[in-house]
Amino acid sequence: MKPCKICTWALFASLLALSRPTWAQTDGASDENQAAPEAASAPREEINRDELKAALKAELLAEIKGDLKAELRAEVKAELKEELKEEIKAEEEAEAKARAAEEAKAKAASQDGTSDALAAAVPEKAEEKSLFKKIMEGFTFGSYGRVPVGGDLHGSLGKQVQLVAHAPRLLESPYAEIDLGYAYTVTDGPTFRPHFTLALNEALFHLDGNFAAAIAVRNLYLEISDLFIKGLSFWGGSRMYRGDDIYLLDFWPLDEQNTIGGGVAYRFADSEVKLHMGVNRLASDYQLQNVDVISDTVGARTITFMERARFVLTLRGAHNFNISAKLALKGVLYAEYHYLPSGQYLTEKMNLKSLPEDHGLVLGGELSLYKPNTANHLNIFVKYGYGLGAYDEMAVPTGLNPEKQALGSHELVLGLSGNIEFGEKAGLMLAYYFRKFTDADPNQYDVDDLNEMAFAVRPAFYIHKYFHLLAELNFQYKRPNGLNPENGLHDQPFAFTAALMPTLSMGYGSYARPQLRLVYALTVLNDAAMRTYAALDARRDRRVQHWLGINCEWWFNSSRH
Repeated sequence: MKPCKICTWALFASLLALSRPTWAQTDGASDENQAAPEAASAPREEINRDELKAALKAELLAEIKGDLKAELRAEVKAELKEELKEEIKAEEEAEAKARAAEEAKAKAASQDGTSDALAAAVPEKAEEKSLFKKIMEGFTFGSYGRVPVGGDLHGSLGKQVQLVAHAPRLLESPYAEIDLGYAYTVTDGPTFRPHFTLALNEALFHLDGNFAAAIAVRNLYLEISDLFIKGLSFWGGSRMYRGDDIYLLDFWPLDEQNTIGGGVAYRFADSEVKLHMGVNRLASDYQLQNVDVISDTVGARTITFMERARFVLTLRGAHNFNISAKLALKGVLYAEYHYLPSGQYLTEKMNLKSLPEDHGLVLGGELSLYKPNTANHLNIFVKYGYGLGAYDEMAVPTGLNPEKQALGSHELVLGLSGNIEFGEKAGLMLAYYFRKFTDADPNQYDVDDLNEMAFAVRPAFYIHKYFHLLAELNFQYKRPNGLNPENGLHDQPFAFTAALMPTLSMGYGSYARPQLRLVYALTVLNDAAMRTYAALDARRDRRVQHWLGINCEWWFNSSRH
């Protein structure tokens, strides 16, 4: 019984051992069969492969670019080396030539014993150029001039008709100015500007044959600008001190002074304030008297017996208002004070004549509409003068009061100046002034008390940039309060002028200068205007006056305009 049982268990173990590898194989195959479909259906391995491919591509592209840059760098480096070699070679040749030239100069100079002096006298060319450039940058030159050449068709040169104080300038006499100046700016400091203006009047050599000319020094002053603070300036010397003018009538209706003195100005933002003090003295018995006296030694000598200079103080304030991008407004307030000290005058009979002190005052203003950076403007002026302020500072007052003073004199001036440009087609200039003057004497009905006015309009048609067709219409009128002592009538002189002027001009614009004009002007006078000429003057009988000729005018950097 027992052996059989043992055999049975042995047989069972054998069968179990034989069947075990088959299970293992079956299990492995089934695992592979299950894993294969999972690998085929999962995208993770394919995504990693694309990313790897892109990374490898970028890496390869960077490597290729690096190689190309290295090759290009090598090529450029080689080209630059060749260029630098050429430049160095050229510099060496230039230096060699310069050395050879200097050696030749030194050798030639040594032959006559002047080598040391020559070496000391020859500066570096670069220094010469920089010094010359610096000098020329600081130098300023300007000029104003006019010369009419023509006649009245009666054999005479012809003259301007002038009935009022400020007649139209159409036929003015010859006049010229030369402006010279120099500006030196200290590094991070102020600028110093000496200014010199020389003027010549109508005494032309070709009209009198004399080697003599009337010359005047109109400006001789020094100005220091941006001193201490930006916009602050000082000046001193002899100066024409002016504001805006009325061009067609050639006068400054508000502020015009000719004095020896000084002033200070401050410009800030759109405003400006100016203060000026000066003196004026005329070579007239009214202000100056020189007499001859016996000398303490031998003969005689001249002394100044009386001298009284007119003192003038002016104050001017201006401000600009921007109305729009194309329109601006300027307002000006102006004041003057005049003082003339007393003096004693020696008469021909050696008697002393006392001259009292005198005073004067001027108040006025200006209103200007203008287009920035253009010549378009309309200026309106008003000025009131009292006492000495009613007279020009370059004139001796007349019509004094019983105390021989100008106190009691009155002057009212209204003025207008305008210009408008119509592109490159045409332009139009306007000018007008009215003046009411009453002197200081008790008689209010003499010919010295008067009203007067003048008007001028000048259209310009720009046929070509350098050829313009100009015309002008102007008139003058004067109404004295008194009667004409010649005929006892209340004369009121009037003159009207019409002119045509084909013009060669330096560019477009009413203010373009220089200009060379062919001028024909016809002036018609009334009887009262004809009687303003002296009895023997040929023009006294000419109601119609002609002028035909050439008129030239120019200005460059001029202190006049």
